Amino acid sequence: MAKVLDNMGKTKRKPIVPRESSRISDDDVIDLKLHAAQEILAEVFGITVVEAEEMIKQRSKERMLWPEVFQTEE
Repeated sequence: MAKVLDNMGKTKRKPIVPRESSRISDDDVIDLKLHAAQEILAEVFGITVVEAEEMIKQRSKERMLWPEVFQTEE
C-alpha cells in the first residue's frame, strides 16, 4: 500500500491522441474542434453557438487566413 501511495504523485500525464485505427476521420476531428471553439466563444461572450459561428465566418471574410493560390513574381 505504501508503494501505491508513493507513486500517486509521480503519475506522468500524457496527452490523449487518437490512434491511427481510430474511426474518426481528419474532417470529423476538424469539425469537432470547430464546434468546441464555437461553444467556448458562445460561453465567453454570452452569445448563442449560431452567433459564434457567424462571428467566425465574419472574421474569416475580413482576414484572409491562407491564399488559395500563391502568385509568383515574374
